[in-house]
Amino acid sequence: MTGLEHGPTRRRFLAAAGTATLAGTSGCLRWLRGDADGDEPRSGWHTEEFTTAEATKTFSYREGTRTPYAGVKQIYAGGGTLVAVYFDYAHEPSIRWWREEFPKLSDLLAEGRFRPTLLMFPLPVNEWSMLLPSALFEVRARGSRADAWAFHEALVEAAPEYSLDLLRELAGDVGVDGDAVVEAARTRRRRNQTLSDRQLGRDSGVETLPAFRWGTDPIEGSTAADIREFVESRR
Repeated sequence: MTGLEHGPTRRRFLAAAGTATLAGTSGCLRWLRGDADGDEPRSGWHTEEFTTAEATKTFSYREGTRTPYAGVKQIYAGGGTLVAVYFDYAHEPSIRWWREEFPKLSDLLAEGRFRPTLLMFPLPVNEWSMLLPSALFEVRARGSRADAWAFHEALVEAAPEYSLDLLRELAGDVGVDGDAVVEAARTRRRRNQTLSDRQLGRDSGVETLPAFRWGTDPIEGSTAADIREFVESRR
């Protein structure tokens, strides 16, 4: 599949995968230790640790957010081996990977052997590096995991022609309040999740994007073939 062919087919595939396989959350320390039977990662978008429903006095990735908004649940698709993908929506190589390499792994996703997980790593390239993660997290907080994946895919397709009007439209397409998503992006409402994702990446040695981790262990390479080899090795 080429970069020009990534649109409708991949969106239909992810919508089906989201409906069929997306499940609940639990936040499991075993994932960070690299245990094969670990279910959920603890990361920057883990609801209880990094976001609070109550206002807090300080702003830091450890202690929460000043803004009293509901937490964000985890964002991933598929089953099987959990692969953390660090990226930046304004970073061209990151977008190119999603457009050109990710579709080559669709069979592993469909078979329940591959679970790609989004983690934000704003470099930043420009203002969208910070605005778009807040928009994505707001969609996840207000909708389902499948909604968040559909929104993510739409952002990938639209890059780099982003605008607040586009965010409002794309949020509406997945059934989420577009004005709320625009406000979240404009104010960087969910910046604590964004920054904690990035800190987790830095702690696991992420320096360039896109980067791939199993827990905190690096996955060598970045092509679909590299990721496929890793997933196959985990069987």
